[in-house]
Amino acid sequence: MHEDREAEFERFYRSEERRVLRLCYGVLGDSELARDAAQEAWLRYLRYIQGERPEYSVPLLVTVALNAARDWQRRRRRRLEELRPDTPEHAAPSTAGGDPDLMDAMRRLPDQEREAILLHYGLDLPLADIARVLEKRTGAVKSILHRGRAHLRSLLAAEEGISSGH
Repeated sequence: MHEDREAEFERFYRSEERRVLRLCYGVLGDSELARDAAQEAWLRYLRYIQGERPEYSVPLLVTVALNAARDWQRRRRRRLEELRPDTPEHAAPSTAGGDPDLMDAMRRLPDQEREAILLHYGLDLPLADIARVLEKRTGAVKSILHRGRAHLRSLLAAEEGISSGH
């Protein structure tokens, strides 16, 4: 019986490991930190589902991973503030895995908009699952996505104007 649970978890892990890593990378923008946050997310998830018959849930896993990535982000911000108390945070953008202008614009979005866009477009989650993860109603998620897309378009258009000299 124990071996069956291990095999079942192994299958779930293999099917979702890239999704968790993409989510963590989308929040953190750094592949090394994303790997650490993803590893922590899996440990948290395992602790959370302990029991006789664990039920493997993608929305629950995504919620746990998002919270782990948020925690890593907060820790990183605190460390940067401790290291440079008199200067604003200016983390160098990582270009691994995507368009550097898009990644920079995503990092400049408010957390809620960035997370909703990441969950919807980056992880291809349905709106109902995003609503569960963000603890919002589906209609609120639609509004957040709409605002996030508009904000992202504005940031990218501003960046395009700067790079083209307008």
